[in-house]
Amino acid sequence: MKIEIKLTFNNIRKNIKRMIFTIISIILCTILIFTTILLISSVRNGITENIETEYNDYHFIIRDLDIDSFNKIKDKRYIDKIYIQEEEDDQLKKLEEPYTFDGINNINVYIKYKNVREVCKYSTDIIETLNLSKEELRYNQDKCEFNQKLLTVYGLIDVYINIDKYNAVARINYSYVIDILIIFILVAFSILFIIILYNSFLITINERKREYAILNSIGGTEGQILKMIFFEGIILGIIGMIIGGMFSIVATNVILNILNNILSDTGYNFRLIVDSKYLILSVCIILINIFESALIPSVKASTTSVMQGIKNNKEIKYKKRVTLLEKILPIEGKIAIKNIRRNRNKYRTITILLVVCMTSYIAISTYINYEKATSEIVNEYDVDAELRFEEPLDYKYILEDYKAKSGDKVEYMEYKITGLFFLVEPESVLITDILVTQYEDNKKSINMGVIGLDDKTYKNYIEKLNASYGDFIIYNNVSEINGDEQLTYTNFQAFKTQDNFKLSIVSEVWYDVVRYEIVDDEDLNGNFILTDELIEGYREIKTMYKHPTIFTNMDTYNKIEEKCEDYASKNKKAVSKFIINNSLNVKVKCGNIIEFSNYIKEIQDINEKKNIEIDAEYYTLENQEKIIYINIVQLILRIIIIAIVVIGSVSAINIINASLCERKQDFKILNSLGATKENINKTLIYECIYMFMKATIISIILSIPILYGIIKYMENIIVLNKLLIPYGSIFIFIMILLLISLSITILSTRAIEE
Repeated sequence: MKIEIKLTFNNIRKNIKRMIFTIISIILCTILIFTTILLISSVRNGITENIETEYNDYHFIIRDLDIDSFNKIKDKRYIDKIYIQEEEDDQLKKLEEPYTFDGINNINVYIKYKNVREVCKYSTDIIETLNLSKEELRYNQDKCEFNQKLLTVYGLIDVYINIDKYNAVARINYSYVIDILIIFILVAFSILFIIILYNSFLITINERKREYAILNSIGGTEGQILKMIFFEGIILGIIGMIIGGMFSIVATNVILNILNNILSDTGYNFRLIVDSKYLILSVCIILINIFESALIPSVKASTTSVMQGIKNNKEIKYKKRVTLLEKILPIEGKIAIKNIRRNRNKYRTITILLVVCMTSYIAISTYINYEKATSEIVNEYDVDAELRFEEPLDYKYILEDYKAKSGDKVEYMEYKITGLFFLVEPESVLITDILVTQYEDNKKSINMGVIGLDDKTYKNYIEKLNASYGDFIIYNNVSEINGDEQLTYTNFQAFKTQDNFKLSIVSEVWYDVVRYEIVDDEDLNGNFILTDELIEGYREIKTMYKHPTIFTNMDTYNKIEEKCEDYASKNKKAVSKFIINNSLNVKVKCGNIIEFSNYIKEIQDINEKKNIEIDAEYYTLENQEKIIYINIVQLILRIIIIAIVVIGSVSAINIINASLCERKQDFKILNSLGATKENINKTLIYECIYMFMKATIISIILSIPILYGIIKYMENIIVLNKLLIPYGSIFIFIMILLLISLSITILSTRAIEE
């Protein structure tokens, strides 16, 4: 065995405690990288198992296409596969050249694109190539469709044909988010990995500089010292990677179980999959990080002169200068600042760790807030289903009968809804011009939805807003939707919140100019409560309508409805712009939406024979896949925050402990000059606070462009009239981090003898 290997093992045995901490650092970093890679492998392979099976991996469907039209698109360069269905119930056949259409006039075509992110662009091109008319698309909605389930998994939420603009559009496009997250996670964890291991190797090497200098003085070369350090890094790295790998498997299984619980209703079930290419990638990343972490300390140690190594003072750099802060601080504070300047490298590492923790939390928590706002667009409804009845029907009996037969828990809310025009006086209280009409006398009206709530829901709403019975609650947000290939949602207020105003229901009458007639100016004489909060069960109001909505009790709604119907019956020749909706709507929450939908289908079949129509929509069934990206993204981001804080705290403990141990001699000198243990503790606390304040300022500065980038990116999806930066939680996090740092510092002083 060569001398370098013998000396390496000898050094490991002599410094067993420091080696253990270095191995722990490698284990933690390995868990970060390896768990991330295992999750990526398991989730991506799981999606492939659930979705991308042969004959189900298509993106776009065109039905009843004639052969000549098919020949125009079949050779498009962006098409990966084409499946043919000759008859509606036939199995799909993969198009392989040559393919003959003997006696066939029309076929159904299923297309898979090479790049799933460009589904909207490619589908628009196909529609234009086929020259499909707007009328054909409007009245034959099955003509062109998308494989919604598959596209949702890839982050393209609600892709459909926008007939008015003659193109394909995705309501929300998350297709790049996961890839960006993966890169961000790997880069962030690699930086943490290098910082932690660099510091761990640096402390170990600094403690041995005297030994390396002596070896150098008796003939040891720089190359031999480098070999010893790298042998040590390889040995510790192998041990840490093996142990870290085993913990990673356990951690990955735990996270996948959490993810499966979140997605239990969607039919997805992810299991641990160790893909060889991902395994090789993670090992390469870990080895590269270990090499980079050990390289700089090794070079420093091998090139240190004999006298510098014996004195061990090369790291101490101090330039005499007196700042304003030093002038106002007590003696302990002045000593703290001088100590930080003298040991710049050690404190710089701690500052970097604090900056990484703070900046990551600020950026990630803000992004999560915007994701939550976006998820309300994706998952519009906070109920499971909605029933609509055109004629009087004892729906309560139906729902209670279902509860009794199934044992399922069911909650329901009754409401009515219509759309009306309201004359606003004074008109100056209107902020928006959307759906606003100006008349010849300069009066203005605005289109608003009116919702009559059942008594229980209405009372809950006014209690939530501290309002009184009889008050009119106006949801004051207006939602505007724009965009071509991807829609953008912009929210802003309709009325000035500080002004009083009056509303009257009007009907627009067209002569040579637009005029209005008062329909009802009595039933809306009351107090208006403007709010941007919705009662539970009505989340869809945020994005379904682009006008404000008035909520009232059912009695008042019925009076308004009666007045409008009376006006309509007396003015049949007038062009009335309001719509009377006589249907009764019932929102339903249940435990088993599949069982509930089957039961309602039976009821519909029974009542159809009696000419009683019951309409039903099942939102939970439709939105199952849409929440996948939101849940996965938020889970990953929260895990990142926890991992960064835990790893940063462990590393900070290591650095502070090692730093204090190296400075025992300094503290002895201070003690001999009259400093008490209390003075030394105060000095260390000042050091901690100084570093923390510096890290906080740097983090805020770094966070500004990051937050700007997040907000600008999210504005591609949703534009809000306020920032969603969670100032409160950020402040609490920073305070907790400060307490952790102070606790580490105070506890570390116990290792120092007086």
